[in-house]
Amino acid sequence: MAVSIKLGADSVEASAPRELFTLPAFDNGLDAPYDVAPDGQRFLVRAIPQQQTAQPLTVIVNWPALLKKGAAAQ
Repeated sequence: MAVSIKLGADSVEASAPRELFTLPAFDNGLDAPYDVAPDGQRFLVRAIPQQQTAQPLTVIVNWPALLKKGAAAQ
């Protein structure tokens, strides 16, 4: 949230709060999904990457035997 500040000779007047940005929902109960950069100029936001389609995984079992077979064929 942010507010604009107007300083008078003897007063300080704040505007109505406004939302700067929306954060993703994190429900780990431990820490906030953001932090302020050391220079105070940026917010660092933890984000979850969008789901991608899983790539197929090929498992080759007994691969040493396949190597021996290939060597014998030459």
